[in-house]
Amino acid sequence: MVELLSAYQFVELADLPLLRERLKVRAESAGLKGTVLIAPEGINFSLGGEREALDAWLDWIATEVGVDAPVLNWQAVEVVPFLRLKVRIRPEIITFDPSLIPGRAPTGRSLSPQDWHELLGRADVQLVDTRNDYEYALGTFEGAADPDIERFTEFGDWALANLEPERPVAMFCTGGVRCEKASAWLLERGYREVYQLDGGILNYLREIPAEQSRWVGECFVFDDRVSVDHSMRPTGRPVCAGCRRPAEGLEPDGMPPVDASGQCQLCSERFDAARLSGLRERVRQIALARSRGEQHLGPQTTETDA
Repeated sequence: MVELLSAYQFVELADLPLLRERLKVRAESAGLKGTVLIAPEGINFSLGGEREALDAWLDWIATEVGVDAPVLNWQAVEVVPFLRLKVRIRPEIITFDPSLIPGRAPTGRSLSPQDWHELLGRADVQLVDTRNDYEYALGTFEGAADPDIERFTEFGDWALANLEPERPVAMFCTGGVRCEKASAWLLERGYREVYQLDGGILNYLREIPAEQSRWVGECFVFDDRVSVDHSMRPTGRPVCAGCRRPAEGLEPDGMPPVDASGQCQLCSERFDAARLSGLRERVRQIALARSRGEQHLGPQTTETDA
C-alpha cells in the first residue's frame, strides 16, 4: 500500500524556472510520481509514493521553498495512479482570475466535514457545486446547485446571475482549491456569508461515515482512477479516449462513439480520420498493457484540483 498526497498553498513564489527544476529533482530522487503546478501565487500538487518519501517532500518544501502550511489530502492507494512526474509553471495554480490572490484576499469560512455536514441541514443556505459539468454529473451533495459550466472560469458569471448576496453561500469542490478563489471572489463583490468545505469532497468522504453522508454518487478525481466511491475506492468508470472525460454511454475501452462523419454521439466534438486512427491505436495499447497486468498512460489531466 502506498499513499497519494494532494495539497495546495497560496504563497508567493519567485524564480519559477529554477524552482521547477529544484522541485523536479527532489521529487524524482524520492521516487514520487504525479503532477506539480507552480505559479507566482503558490503551489498545487498531487503526488504518489511511499509515506516516508512524501513526509520528506513536505519537510523539504517547507524549509526550502516556504510552503509550510499546505492544505493536505492523504489517501491510501494500492498503486500510484500516475505513471510519471510532471512539474509545470502556470499563470495560476487554478485558472480563474489572475488579479485575485487568496493568500492576500479574504476567503470564505472554512468548515470541517462535521461542521459542513450540519450546515447542509439549514434551509437558508445556497449550496453550490463549483466544479465542471462532467464532475457534477458523476456525483454531488444532496440539493446542490449545478452551475452547468464547462470550465471553472465560467463560475463567476453564473454566481452573479444565480446567487443572492444576502443569503449564506456554501461551496465545495474536489480538494478545496477552487473554493479558495471562488469564495474570495464572492466576498470581494459584496456577498456577506460564504462558507467552503475544508479539504473538499475528498476530506468529507474520508471523515463522514457513508450511512450518515449527504454525498450522492461518485467523485471525479484528477488521476488514473477517474472516480472514487464513498470508500475512496476506484469505481472502474471508463473515460473517453478523445476528450479524457467520463461520459455515460461509453464502451469499456473508452473509444468515442462517432458517426460516419466523425461526429461524437455523446458530445459536440468531431474527430478526423487521423485522430481516430491514433485513438484506436492508443486504446489497443491500453488493452494490451492490461492483458499483461501492466499499467498504461490513463486519463491524466493537465490540471489538478487538490
